[in-house]
Amino acid sequence: MLKGQLDKWLIPLLALIFGFMVALGVAGLLGESPIHVFNVMLSGALGSPTQIGYSLYYASPLLLTGLAVAWAFRAGLFNIGAEGQMSLGGVAMAAVGILFPSLPWFVALPLAALAAFFAGGIWGALAGWIKAKRGCHEVLSTILLNFIAYGLSSFFILSVLKNPESQVPETAVVGGGYQIPSMSFIGGMSPLNWSFVFALILVFVYGFIFSKTRLGFYQKMAGGAPEVGRRAGISMDRQTIIAMFVSGGLAGLAALSPVLGFAMKTREGFTANAGFVGIAVALLGRNSPLGIVLAALLFGILTKGALDLDLDTDKVSRDLATVIQALIVLAVASHVGISSWISNLRAKREAK
Repeated sequence: MLKGQLDKWLIPLLALIFGFMVALGVAGLLGESPIHVFNVMLSGALGSPTQIGYSLYYASPLLLTGLAVAWAFRAGLFNIGAEGQMSLGGVAMAAVGILFPSLPWFVALPLAALAAFFAGGIWGALAGWIKAKRGCHEVLSTILLNFIAYGLSSFFILSVLKNPESQVPETAVVGGGYQIPSMSFIGGMSPLNWSFVFALILVFVYGFIFSKTRLGFYQKMAGGAPEVGRRAGISMDRQTIIAMFVSGGLAGLAALSPVLGFAMKTREGFTANAGFVGIAVALLGRNSPLGIVLAALLFGILTKGALDLDLDTDKVSRDLATVIQALIVLAVASHVGISSWISNLRAKREAK
């Protein structure tokens, strides 16, 4: 049991080390000191309260997109549509904030969050329904639904909810009651806001649901033993649709931080690939609550730290963070080979 738990955390750790070593090695081949690159990234992400705040701000949507992908994983599904679901969640928030600008905060914020959850959830449930009723794999349907979601989001941002006073592709500003308060006591001058705490609470709720509730048990059965569930009279089709609805809803909520915690309007492209990075967060975190938190923080730190590379290095850009993320995902995706390698090392050591 203990050995299995160690392996569960050892593989992501090895993936992390592999990603950093290869990326820093590439920086060295380009003529940049790997130590200098590492120091720039570290100080840029954690060098002051404001920089720490930015790292946490970038981690906030990743907590929720990672959670969205992890929920689907636990139900045996692969949701690649978190990017589109998040974009629709942001549009739904803006629509509510523009239509009802005078609501007090204790009504405005829950209403906007519910709108985002249901917008993303319905889009996710659509993929779940296609999977359950028509047999189309969710990877294909969520990829295609992403493109439709982008088009719908752009239509609403540019035509229906457009800010008439701006040439930027963005909606009008939402009412003041929709603003999520900042956390300047932690994040200094950064846009860090209380959506970060809200995301952490949802991670805790996720862990509780999958360990203590009937819903979590049914969802795990759908992912691990669907035939047993069918014989017990549980509708696996229903569980698939529920899983994708909740997964999409969580992805929709990922828009809280950039939309209501910072811009107070929805800009085209505001998701900044958070939906796709959420896949890496879920993979690296191995779908566990603690793992998702640590992985989201890691990728938030990488995002913020890499921004300074454009200024403080000559031959390496912020794209190095993307390279590290990709290498980590490749290493985690190769967990079967890594596990086999670890087992062979143990067998050789025990044979001596």
